[in-house]
Order: sequence, then C-alpha cells, then structure tokens
Amino acid sequence: MKCVICKHGELKPGVTSLLFEKNKSTIVIKGVPVDMCDNCGEIYVPDKTAEQIMSLLESVESQGIIIDVRNFSSEIYATC
Repeated sequence: MKCVICKHGELKPGVTSLLFEKNKSTIVIKGVPVDMCDNCGEIYVPDKTAEQIMSLLESVESQGIIIDVRNFSSEIYATC
C-alpha cells in the first residue's frame, strides 16, 4: 500500500515507541507494531492495536497514574 502522506513510499511492518499524554497522565509504550512508510517514515497504527492502546490509556488515567512506561504485549492489556 502507498503512503497517503508522501504518496511515494510503501508501507512495511515495523515497531516503534509511542508517547501519549492524556490529562495528567503520560504513558510511553515501546515495541508497538505499526506499518511504516519506507520513504518518509510516517507510521500507521492498525485498528486493533489502537483499540488496545486506547483501553490502556483509559485504565492508566482512571488509576491516577501520572507516568507509565510499558512494552507492548497482549499480556499487558489483559490487566486493563
């Protein structure tokens, strides 16, 4: 699939770290599986992965956690 940003690159599977800030919570998630443009580096997070991340963000915020760093894995999300 072509990158919608640069219109030249192809999307390839990869992993990245993502930083999120929601209200008073900050979370870093390492090793997130993404599709990445081989030309411009734009990342695309698959829908299922995005749903898991949103669930985690809601859980972290509701627990009053201020800063959290996690590795992406399905085991982490079982505790949300």
